[in-house]
Amino acid sequence: MIRRRFLKIVLHQTAAAFIAGTATATSAAMAGEAKKKGGGPGYTQFPSINVFTQGNQRSHGTMSIDMGLYCEDPKLSDTVKLYIPRLRDAYLMRMQSYAASLTASSLVDPDYVTVQLQQATDQVVGHKGAKVLLGSILLN
Repeated sequence: MIRRRFLKIVLHQTAAAFIAGTATATSAAMAGEAKKKGGGPGYTQFPSINVFTQGNQRSHGTMSIDMGLYCEDPKLSDTVKLYIPRLRDAYLMRMQSYAASLTASSLVDPDYVTVQLQQATDQVVGHKGAKVLLGSILLN
């Protein structure tokens, strides 16, 4: 009988300590500044850009590009974050026209891709300062 009361008290105290610890950790995490994934404060990561290629006779291929923009100026970095939908549209249009000429056995020219993405960035943003950084280019 005493053992049951003892276990009940211990379990309640353990549960209360766990709940209090979890609440403290959660409030400390929420109070801190939101952490970025990587790249520093001036880096803006873009979702993957996927465009179609010709492939073989029966199916099509895809070209996927992982990229981001780096801005030293914080004001320009905020502008880039506002223009993300327009930038993605410009990137998709330029890369789709390039990918239409690729086949499954083609080699992708990363220099050409970088120049095209940089030109689209400068055109949409309105001035230079945002630098295109490529992560990877996959041709499937």
